Amino acid sequence: MPGRKPGSERAGGKPAASGGIVPAMGCGAAGRVAPLPGELTLSFLTRLAARYHLTIRDLLAAVTDVGGQQNLTGMLYPDSEIHLNAQARDRVAVLCRVPLQVLERALPAWRREEPCGKYGAGPVGRLMRGEEAVVAWGPACPACTAARTGRRLAARRYLTPGERVCARHRYWLLFLPGTSGLPVPLGPCPEVVDAQRRHVRLLRRSPAGAQAFEVARAITGSWWDQPWPVEERAWPARLEATRPDDADASWWKVAARDLITYPETVALAHLLASRPLQQRAVAESGGHLPYRLGELPALVTEVAHELQRPWLVHRLTAVTHGPLFTWAHSCVRTRVCGEATAHKAPWKVHSAHRPRPLSDLLPHVPAADGTPPVPRPVMRLRGHSLQAERAFERSLVHARAYHQQHGHLAIPKEDAWGDYPLGTWLSNLRTRHTRLPTHQAATLHALYPWWNAPWSTLWQRTWHQARDHAEAHGPLKPAGGFPTTSYSLGEWLYLQCTRYPTLHPEQQRLLTQIGINAKAAAAARPRRRNLKAGAEEALAHARSYAAEHGSLTPVTSDTVHEGFRLGQWLANQRNYQRTGHRPLPAGRAQALTAIDPWWCPPWNLKWQRHYYRARDAAAGRRLQAENGFNALDDSGAADWLWRQCATYDELSEEQQQLLAGIGITPQVARTALEHARTAPKRPAAPPAADVEDKTSQARKAADPATPTGPRRTRRAAEPKRPREPRSRLGHRPDLRPGFETAMAHARAWHAENGHLAAPRDTVHDDYPLVAVVVPNLRLVLSLFRHRFGALVGVVACRVTVPGEAVDAVGRGVARAA
Repeated sequence: MPGRKPGSERAGGKPAASGGIVPAMGCGAAGRVAPLPGELTLSFLTRLAARYHLTIRDLLAAVTDVGGQQNLTGMLYPDSEIHLNAQARDRVAVLCRVPLQVLERALPAWRREEPCGKYGAGPVGRLMRGEEAVVAWGPACPACTAARTGRRLAARRYLTPGERVCARHRYWLLFLPGTSGLPVPLGPCPEVVDAQRRHVRLLRRSPAGAQAFEVARAITGSWWDQPWPVEERAWPARLEATRPDDADASWWKVAARDLITYPETVALAHLLASRPLQQRAVAESGGHLPYRLGELPALVTEVAHELQRPWLVHRLTAVTHGPLFTWAHSCVRTRVCGEATAHKAPWKVHSAHRPRPLSDLLPHVPAADGTPPVPRPVMRLRGHSLQAERAFERSLVHARAYHQQHGHLAIPKEDAWGDYPLGTWLSNLRTRHTRLPTHQAATLHALYPWWNAPWSTLWQRTWHQARDHAEAHGPLKPAGGFPTTSYSLGEWLYLQCTRYPTLHPEQQRLLTQIGINAKAAAAARPRRRNLKAGAEEALAHARSYAAEHGSLTPVTSDTVHEGFRLGQWLANQRNYQRTGHRPLPAGRAQALTAIDPWWCPPWNLKWQRHYYRARDAAAGRRLQAENGFNALDDSGAADWLWRQCATYDELSEEQQQLLAGIGITPQVARTALEHARTAPKRPAAPPAADVEDKTSQARKAADPATPTGPRRTRRAAEPKRPREPRSRLGHRPDLRPGFETAMAHARAWHAENGHLAAPRDTVHDDYPLVAVVVPNLRLVLSLFRHRFGALVGVVACRVTVPGEAVDAVGRGVARAA
């Protein structure tokens, strides 16, 4: 084309002589050009332009010409696709002399989109680029294209995974970003052609064949990214046999990933789509979610046998993450939950496990003109934002600090590390651990292998406690009932022994590390509480308490001494001592008696507490019964002593002996009674616990005429004021003028309208009739209807009053009455 630069990148440039091209093309001198089945629209237009001896840019300029302007958007690249609107499609149909129906059936992207142009109406074209923006495609087989078209022209077709191999001419149709594709001869690799035949049979016979192939492709892709073991011989040989002569070895290893792994992918897809294999994997799990693939030996063995790699068993046994582990984990979880939607879970490949596109991995694209390749920066993994990666690194710092201090990551969900919610973060990761990127899962596994264990974090923390105990105190002794452990830890260990056959295999392995295997678990005995040691501990606390308080009498059932529930224990001992249902051992009763002889008196404990109070009050003083023990500073203790003197004959012999110890003899008791008969009466003192709270009642009982409160003192000092007559409810003099005014307006409104059902915003002679008068009148009417006969005669309508207003006014009437 004259006036056109051959190296121009912009597809939207204006052709110099586009007006003369269209008539020449419309004459049909080039003949009929038919599309290939599944061909890209731009590939078809390229072949059409070649028949007219034009470049693709000139043809696009003619197809999208609008008044001399090219109505085309996007950039033209070797791997681009184009979408045309209806007018542009009509022009193409005229040029190639093929009906629109035939073009629509042959070209998958023919009517996929109706693009909008930059010049308004008219034919429009829109260029798109990339394997992901379009459907997966590849080069058409050159031999098949030549046989169909009669020309040796390159073409591109949309290809499904089962169409990457041309079995007739033995070509692998390789997609390369930035190019039109590369057909690779498969003469040295007949196993690839055989795998394609198996792939077609799988897609035809198995409903889940396509999904199984995607899962198998993710599995082989993850193996491809890992360092190859020395036992792997097939992939290096196949890679070297298919590499073009002018291709770099490192570049070809990235570009030929799908080609080299294709036979293993098809074999693995056959295996995963097998229902018997899925059932065996679920049966082997025993109802437990797997922690590693080694718990499913049948699956690992069959995978290694199907791929003809016996050494793969050892490598797969330790796998705890990846697409194969996720598939097995989903199969087991599907059978456990039993939901209908869960059956799709095994065939879902998460973004973290999908093979990365070649456009992200290829360091450069080889140039056909010999120019040096342009290096491309390595892109991050798609589906995981940079912000999420930084957040993971920040959280990992807190996880390392927690692990360094505690030795594990079994932190409860609700716990935090400092001000960071580390428990919530780890709980969220455990929930979606099968969807984590490989590098994140590997980092966490290297920090703590059991961070995503399929059992509770409480179990894991208790196991760490048992391991630390075994390291500090020696091996555990299940047959002896774990004598060296605490009661709670011993009970937990015995519970694990009783449940040993039903535990997760990894839990059994962890218990074996601390000395509890299947044989030891079978011989385990329950952890018995050492009653003798417990009693010695309780007696030690009782001695400490008695030394601090003087006796055990103040101990109540709620008393806790230095973290020990002394009150509850002593209450139990007293109950056993009194009822005889469970007699105390003689040594324990003697020890308690040595601490406090009256730790369990035959009378009420309140009497004993009052006795100790009176004893302390009378210490160093002479009791004066003739004065009613008024010399004591504690009036409550004095009153209690007087009451004991009054009932001296009713006391037991032991109580009388105790009173004699503080000076209350029978003679003193009789003297106190004589003083009580001759002295002026005074009120008895309240119980010791309430003396301080009831002094005013005591003063009032001594002299009823003496006012005891400030209010009563003021009333006694001031003369009584005459009571003023109250106004009755509804007859306040200050409200009478307002009521008459309201009645006047109400009568006037009723005379004009014949009712009082006025709207809410009614104003009569600048007076808010409804807002002020009617609600008040309705309330008064409902309560005092019999007193307002005149008003009832005016308001001849039914009035409804809220119930709460009636109750409020009714309470006011009751108080006034």
